[in-house]
Amino acid sequence: MRFAPSKVTGDTVLVISQHSGQQQRMTKNSTFKNERLTYRLNILADEAIAANDEIFLRETGCRIRDLRVLRLVDDAPGTTFAELAKISGFERSLTSRIIQNLLAAELIQRENSPKDARVFFLSTTSKGKEMRLIGRRISDRLEKVLTQPLSEDELTTLNGLLARLGGWVTSEDYKAALKSND
Repeated sequence: MRFAPSKVTGDTVLVISQHSGQQQRMTKNSTFKNERLTYRLNILADEAIAANDEIFLRETGCRIRDLRVLRLVDDAPGTTFAELAKISGFERSLTSRIIQNLLAAELIQRENSPKDARVFFLSTTSKGKEMRLIGRRISDRLEKVLTQPLSEDELTTLNGLLARLGGWVTSEDYKAALKSND
């Protein structure tokens, strides 16, 4: 893996991973207290969500996670709670609270399954579809701020790498590789 050249200042250090020998530039006073990729991705996501959540709440009345579930429902009308809990990656109790909030705000609606009263199908209301569009505009605006330090080429590279890693970690090959390293 090659890293794009960057300006080195007194606050920047070169870190060479002991495991892979890869070079990474990190700041001495970095948010990252650990070089592990999963740790850094998690911290990056948590920090960005925390910094943006109040903006979303102020401008839409919804938190980022609420809007994420709203988008998932809008993308797959008729989805169930169990499906949402799985694809959102949220704990079941959090998913349930979010669904209740979205129902109370009349952003989604539910329809009971004719086959099983315990199952209900979710879909977006017209108000929910409008809220999703508002959330998208805010998200686009804030993502530009988040990625401001990156050039267009770096952003394209980052998106490509994330897509490849996403495909890999959700593949059967990855699961097999984990079992063989177990």
